[in-house]
Amino acid sequence: MTLAPSDEAVVLSPTWLTSVLGETVADVVVTQRLETVATKTRFTVTYASGGVAAFCAKGYFNPTLRRAPTRTEADFYSLLAEKLPVRTPPCVHSAVDPDTGHALILMEDLVAAGAQFLDPLIGYRASDAAGTLDQLAQLHAATWGSPNAAFPPRLASLANVLPAERLQQQLDDGRAPDLPPSVRRADRLLAAVRALAAPSGDECLVHGDLHTGNVYRLADGSPGLIDWQVVQYGRWALDVSYHLAAVLDPGERQRSERDLLDHYLDRLGSHGAAPPSREDAWHAYRASLPYGFYLWAITRAVDRPVIEHLTARLGQAVADHRSLDLLGV
Repeated sequence: MTLAPSDEAVVLSPTWLTSVLGETVADVVVTQRLETVATKTRFTVTYASGGVAAFCAKGYFNPTLRRAPTRTEADFYSLLAEKLPVRTPPCVHSAVDPDTGHALILMEDLVAAGAQFLDPLIGYRASDAAGTLDQLAQLHAATWGSPNAAFPPRLASLANVLPAERLQQQLDDGRAPDLPPSVRRADRLLAAVRALAAPSGDECLVHGDLHTGNVYRLADGSPGLIDWQVVQYGRWALDVSYHLAAVLDPGERQRSERDLLDHYLDRLGSHGAAPPSREDAWHAYRASLPYGFYLWAITRAVDRPVIEHLTARLGQAVADHRSLDLLGV
């Protein structure tokens, strides 16, 4: 029996669930199903013993949306999540099918326990950002200067996702019409990503995609991080710049980003890493903003309002800080 079925009906069957949960499952009831590129299916199981438990399965069940490779997040939960001092959903099973490459993750259903999963379009305050920056500081400090072969740098390969002509078409498709033409240039953006791919000496494991939609809050308000699909070894500032520019409206970002950066550096030091100087960190923060802008410039398989919202926010931050000029591209 495969440990990572690509057939959703198999995953939700009492037979398969019994094999991975280690207790006989008598009944399964789906409570919610969300499909984007991946599918997240929330369900409850009733055990033969009479107990009830709630889970969420994440897999690439729709073959028309299936990506290759899909294993990064499954590997994160299998190999690393329990070793890191960062809050993630408790994972009860994670595997990759060796023949198909399909990845499957089975997590405890935190919604059933009172957690709230946020939306990428919702508002976020500076005080909220301070909480998630502390999670990033813990992740970064725990992996500071420690490459992991399972999660290598990805910027060089990401820069080859689209040719310049196709990227320019997407930048001009209406997703960020108010950005200056000098920022909405595929050649400069690709050059920026390649510049950020160069080793800098301040690398660690980074989440890589921390917009509001990849944050959840427990019942006590504590934040956690989800969707570890682009986790990689890279500059700490990729996470911090992307996060602040994505979750804060431009006015709030402009008012609070330097204080929030100082907060992150303080927390990074308190968790055991040697933070860069304030001025070096400020330069790295501003120079790293094109990373998030690029991720949303290449995005297609996400709801259009989310694409427009995040591309505009991240691109505006690049324009405000003249990030492309800082990188010399």
